[in-house]
Amino acid sequence: MTRSPFHSTASRRLICVAGLLLVAVAFVAFATTKARPPKPAELVAVWIGFDSDELDFTRLDLRADFTGYCARVSPADTVLHEYGVAGYRVTKWSVDEWKFIISLTPTTPKAEPIYLRGRYNGFSLRLEVGGTNGEWKRDLVLYRESRIDASNQETRDKIKELEKR
Repeated sequence: MTRSPFHSTASRRLICVAGLLLVAVAFVAFATTKARPPKPAELVAVWIGFDSDELDFTRLDLRADFTGYCARVSPADTVLHEYGVAGYRVTKWSVDEWKFIISLTPTTPKAEPIYLRGRYNGFSLRLEVGGTNGEWKRDLVLYRESRIDASNQETRDKIKELEKR
């Protein structure tokens, strides 16, 4: 018994259409799957970074008991450095989906009351910092200190290696 060329072509087309349909369904399924929001334990770390104007450096130490510490200082190469380091106690922090919520209490005499709020994106804290009096606000991006330290050490080592060549 011989097969007709039509039968063979139709079978191939059917297989191609079924394959494309399968790929399309998989693409839609993956495209609509939401990322899992972070668990609080993922944020327990020391976070560091500069305000958007680069005039203040912030260190945020988040603890597993949902407390911690925060300190802010202007870099030594600015006239603002003479104001010293402002210290804060983190009285409570939490995450709601991707939203990062934190309550701060000033602990040093020159520390003005501030707020921190924003989002966690999986690698950094994208925050807004401002005076609770509403007179100022700035964007602030904080990165895990350990992530910066590791990358900084690797690149420093590579440059030392290149200098020896």
